[in-house]
Amino acid sequence: MSEYKELIKQFDKIRSYVRDFYVFGFKTRDDFCEKSGRTYDNQRRRMESWFSDYIRADLNGHKKSVFLTLDSSRMDVNPLYQAWKSKTFTGNAISLRFFLSDLLRDGSFKSLETIADELQARYHCLFDTQTIRRKLAFYEKEGLITRKKEGKQYLYSGKASLIHTHPSLFPALWLAVSFFQGVAPFGFIGSTILDFWNRKNEVFRFRSDYLIHTLEDEILLPILRAMEQKYQIRINVRSTKHASGLPSHSTGCTVTSLTVTPLKILTSTQTGRRYLCAWQERSCRLSTFRLDSVQNVELLAPDNLYDAHMDALSHVLPCVWGVSFGNLPGRGPETVTMEICLDEQEEDFILTRLQREGRGGSLRRIKPGLYEYTRLCADAAELLPWAKSFTGRVRSFCCSNADVEKRFWNDMQKMQEYYGHCSREVHG
Repeated sequence: MSEYKELIKQFDKIRSYVRDFYVFGFKTRDDFCEKSGRTYDNQRRRMESWFSDYIRADLNGHKKSVFLTLDSSRMDVNPLYQAWKSKTFTGNAISLRFFLSDLLRDGSFKSLETIADELQARYHCLFDTQTIRRKLAFYEKEGLITRKKEGKQYLYSGKASLIHTHPSLFPALWLAVSFFQGVAPFGFIGSTILDFWNRKNEVFRFRSDYLIHTLEDEILLPILRAMEQKYQIRINVRSTKHASGLPSHSTGCTVTSLTVTPLKILTSTQTGRRYLCAWQERSCRLSTFRLDSVQNVELLAPDNLYDAHMDALSHVLPCVWGVSFGNLPGRGPETVTMEICLDEQEEDFILTRLQREGRGGSLRRIKPGLYEYTRLCADAAELLPWAKSFTGRVRSFCCSNADVEKRFWNDMQKMQEYYGHCSREVHG
C-alpha cells in the first residue's frame, strides 16, 4: 500500500478532481468512481492542505459534499495556484538545486569533472556525473546557468541575478507582475515570481476573475504551441452535456480520442468558459470543445491545409452567435427575425440592449414603438436564451429553421401556462 504524499508528480491527475469536487461542487465521496475510496481520501487531504481557508461543506443526510467558496475581489492571489506549486521532487534534485547554485554563484566557469569534485569536497555528497550533467542541462534551459565550449569540453557558470545587475528594473516589474498574475493565462508564473522575491500583490483586485482558468493552462499551452506551428493534435475529450463535435449519444463519462487542427481559443464573456475551436478531421467540419473537458493533448504532424481551415473559420465566424457552428458550411447560415415593442419615451434602455448585445445583428425601426431585429446565425438555437430575455415585448419571431421557431413559441406557451397556473392558484 503506497504511502500518502502531499506533493504530486503530475498535474493532470489532480485537475479533474479539483474542478469536479471543489469548483463545481455538490459531489460526495460516493461520486468518486475513478479509483478506490482511499485514493479519494488522499486527494481530499491534499485539497484541504492547499485550500483550507476556502473549503466549505454541505450535509445531505449522512453524505457530505465539499466545495470552494472564492471571492476574487477580496483575494490578492488565485488560491488554485497552490496546486501548481506542489510538485514532488527527489532528494538529489533539491540538494543539487541548492548546491549547484551556491557552487556557481561566483561567476567562474567550471568543467563537469571539477563541479563533481567540488560537490564532494565542499558538501560531502557524491553524485553521479550523469546526474549532474542532466541537472546542468535542465538549469541551462531554465536560464539559471550559462554554458560555453572550451576545447573539447563544456564549462558551466551561474548567471548573475537580475536584482543585482538591474536593480532599478524591479520596482516597475512588481507592478506588472502583480497585474499579470491576476488576469493573464499562465498567471501562476507571475505568482511564482512574486513568491521567489517574497513579494505580494498589494495593488490589484479583480471583480470578474475566472479563477478556474488556471486548471486548464496545462492543456492550453500545447494547443497554443500547435497553433503557432500549424500542427495537428490528438486530444482526449471527456464529453459534457454542452460540448459540440461529439456524438449525441455520448454520456458524461465517455472519453473520445479525436484528431483535430486547433485554430482559435474562444472565451465566453457570460460564463468565462474557454473553448477550443478546431477543424475535426473525422467529420471534416469545424467544431468547438470546452477546454475543461480536454484531458490531454498530443502534438502530431503539420497540417498542410491549416491556412485553408483558417480561411473557412474567418468566413463563418461572423455568423456564430456563441460557439456552435451548426451545419456550416454545408447548409449555410440561418436567419432570425423578431419584432420588439417598446415605449420609446420611457424604455430607451431596450434599444441600448439590442444594439449592445445584438452581436452584429441589424436593427430597423418599423414605426414608433416597433423595431425589427435581424441576424444571420450559424446555429440559431444559440440565440434563443437571449431572445427570450425580451419576453413580453416580442411581437413576432421568425427563423429560417422551422424547428428553432417552433421551439421558441413552444417555450413561450409553456411559460404562459405555468405562470398562468401559478397566478390562478395565488388569486384563487
